[in-house]
Amino acid sequence: MRYVRLELTPPSGAIHPVGHRLASVSGLERAEIVYVDSFPDGTGVLLYRLRGDGENVDSQIETHQLVLECDLFEGTNETVYCYLYVNSGEPASTLMSLVGQDGLIVETPIEFTGPNSLRLTVAGKEEMIQHAYQAIPEQFDCEIIKTGEYDPMCKWSVFDLTTRQKEVLRTAVEIGYYDVPKQATHRDIANELDCATSTVDEHLRKAESTVFLSLLR
Repeated sequence: MRYVRLELTPPSGAIHPVGHRLASVSGLERAEIVYVDSFPDGTGVLLYRLRGDGENVDSQIETHQLVLECDLFEGTNETVYCYLYVNSGEPASTLMSLVGQDGLIVETPIEFTGPNSLRLTVAGKEEMIQHAYQAIPEQFDCEIIKTGEYDPMCKWSVFDLTTRQKEVLRTAVEIGYYDVPKQATHRDIANELDCATSTVDEHLRKAESTVFLSLLR
């Protein structure tokens, strides 16, 4: 089995039209697609992890013509989870068809690395991966980050930090967060990057986990 790590930017900035609606909610940021699945009748489920204020999500999402059911519940560290039971929509239908016809594994969570881009891992036989990759519609911006032998127990690599994680980690180092004694806090990093402290906390924890696990593997 082989895997390929991809940076994917759909033409609309979303895998499903409802995801595009989520992106337009003020004060909210898509962090991950925690779970995704499709069913023979054309419906599917999506579970998003969101950062920010989810107060207005229900009113803006429930009215979308493709939404059959919607449920919102709070997580930790200023996160909100949004469960969606939806009718099919593009480009989700095309992508799920490519995955299904070649019998590929798509690992979750699928991480948003920017306002419109996602990073995901796809695994399967090499020829099947190549076939699916070549069939991705040309309007998608798609970049291969890394490939190799697939190990389902190995989730992270020191070379697999997202652009945002690298930025947060680099800033932390530069302003003395890792100095002894410590010269900066999460608030200082957030001020440098003009973002929320919860965003810094999440990216820094993921970056540290990636680096440490890579060293200990």
